[in-house]
Amino acid sequence: MTFDSRELSVLRAVIEKGSVTAAAVALNVSQPAVSRTLQQIEERIGIVLFRREKQRLYPTRETELLYADVVQAVSAIETVARRARDLREGRTGALRIATIAAFANSILPYAISRLRSRKPGVEFVVEILTARDVAQRVASFKSELGLLIDAAAVSGILLEDLCTSRFGCVLPSGHALAQKPYLTIDDLSPQPIICLDRMLPLGALAHRIFERADLQLRPAVEVSQSNIACVLVEAGAGIALIDKLGVLGRSGADKLAFVPFFPTETIVGRLALPVGAAQSASSLEFCAALREVVAELAAIDSGFSTPALLA
Repeated sequence: MTFDSRELSVLRAVIEKGSVTAAAVALNVSQPAVSRTLQQIEERIGIVLFRREKQRLYPTRETELLYADVVQAVSAIETVARRARDLREGRTGALRIATIAAFANSILPYAISRLRSRKPGVEFVVEILTARDVAQRVASFKSELGLLIDAAAVSGILLEDLCTSRFGCVLPSGHALAQKPYLTIDDLSPQPIICLDRMLPLGALAHRIFERADLQLRPAVEVSQSNIACVLVEAGAGIALIDKLGVLGRSGADKLAFVPFFPTETIVGRLALPVGAAQSASSLEFCAALREVVAELAAIDSGFSTPALLA
């Protein structure tokens, strides 16, 4: 039993749009063509794909089980088509990077700018994801490289320790605690705390720090990105528990102070590459530019380092 790319695209569109009419508009084909394709698929696989109620189509349980595979198959076909088009037009294709937000808001833009100044023809596609999703995209060859701060137990990737940063507190530069060399759990307990979602590595660490002191962290605000936490600090909403990477590269950073936490907690930023794939020239050159930026930042910021300097 086989499906062609047109059939898969039609099935995906109908599932997502909920009607033959909307799917036909999205695919720029006629409604009868969509209806005919659905009928052919149902006859071939021998199951009912949709429940038809008034003007809506609702996927059956069997169709819901097929959906993830359909999306993956269509995505793979689109990737092959895009790569073939790039080759036909004499381009090597865009360098696809998956990254967590902390890198996207700090080091990554400088590395991209540096490589484009050397190689203006290099194109980039950047996706901002969770650490686990970054690892999975790299492992499945959907991204050529990834940047994350968690090992993310996903097979199929090679991890290189790229940088280290101190975990600590971001607070307004005029705050009474801003002049201290470090902050402890006793300093933090009375303060309104801003932290990352506990399902994220830094959020989980913030909760563990309080749990080790037999305290429960009750955040005043919980967010999904370090950059948002810094904006909230600037607005006076509280003190953020993040690492130094989350502050690097921010405009108006003079309004903020970063004070490390004691006992020391160190976060490791990692470069992820797929196992079994040779790096493209663009990927190799970008990694070189990335390491240069990291080394330069480590030379001027005591809260940020390279693994070599930490050892």
